[in-house]
Amino acid sequence: MNIGSVIKKYRKVSGFTQEEMANRLGVTTPAVNKWENGNSNPDIELLAPIARLLHISLDTLLSFHENLTDVEITELIQEMDKMFSVEGYEKTYQWAVNIIKDYPNCNMLIWQVAVMLDSRRIIGQCEHPDKYDEQINFWYEIALNDKDEKIQHHAADSLFGFYLRKGNYEMAEKYLNYFSDYDPMKKLKLGQLYMEQEKTEEAYEKLENIILSEYTTLNLAFGMMITKALDKKDHKSARFLAEKMCALAGVFEMGKYNECATMFNVVVAEQNVEGTFNVVKQLLENVDTICNFQKSRLYKHIKFQDAENPYAEEMKKELIAGFQNEEDFAYMKGYKPWKKLLAKY
Repeated sequence: MNIGSVIKKYRKVSGFTQEEMANRLGVTTPAVNKWENGNSNPDIELLAPIARLLHISLDTLLSFHENLTDVEITELIQEMDKMFSVEGYEKTYQWAVNIIKDYPNCNMLIWQVAVMLDSRRIIGQCEHPDKYDEQINFWYEIALNDKDEKIQHHAADSLFGFYLRKGNYEMAEKYLNYFSDYDPMKKLKLGQLYMEQEKTEEAYEKLENIILSEYTTLNLAFGMMITKALDKKDHKSARFLAEKMCALAGVFEMGKYNECATMFNVVVAEQNVEGTFNVVKQLLENVDTICNFQKSRLYKHIKFQDAENPYAEEMKKELIAGFQNEEDFAYMKGYKPWKKLLAKY
């Protein structure tokens, strides 16, 4: 908000007419009218008297603490986007400088303005892109010091990208410190950084670990939803989710055991005799594949301790013991292939 708009807003709040305000300040009514219309600004020696008269601070008068709503920021960014096509890069840049002067404490706006200018440089809409490095990065640094972690994160991401493009890998890595070690994006960006540095092995190991970690997260999410569906006796939804989970295990090459294990609780809940038999048969036949993902090309750069399952036989015994529970599998009683299968192991 410019100073004229602030004066108009708080003059009305105070109940003054333009004439009354002019008389109290010792200026003409047309002078006040020009301030409010943005045609001129008050002399510097009038700033303190205006602030006192309107019962506001100088910071408020000069919009030092003026912030914007998300909607207002969006509107300004949309206006800026149109200006690139109509006015060109340099005039849009000058407009951006003036906007940030009006809202020097709105760091979300500052970051978004910097991103807009930066992105247009990247796609070649600026004749001398390096000319704007210092100012754009200065705006990123302002946003980086915001109290809001979300804005900090955005700014750090932008600065990481800038220095990565410049080949300044040491500076790029510095801004990754603003990301949590538990943030998958930090690992992803480290992988990107290693790729740029030709540290191919380290990059692949980092990225493959992300893939494996994401599978674990997705697996847990599906598992929770399946459990809830079974609790509600919604077997149709549980089966649908289990089928997706099985396919997921296949895509991520988690081994045959993991591909079929997720359907087990569903067929038991359904008391599906043939379904239970087939799933249990697959589980018993594929216990030794539970660690097969460690042999997959998808994870070949990860250093696993042991690619074999040393507990395969022990797992089979525990599975058999569980399957022999007559209370849980009463619906399988009398199904001859079931008895034969358990006897085999």
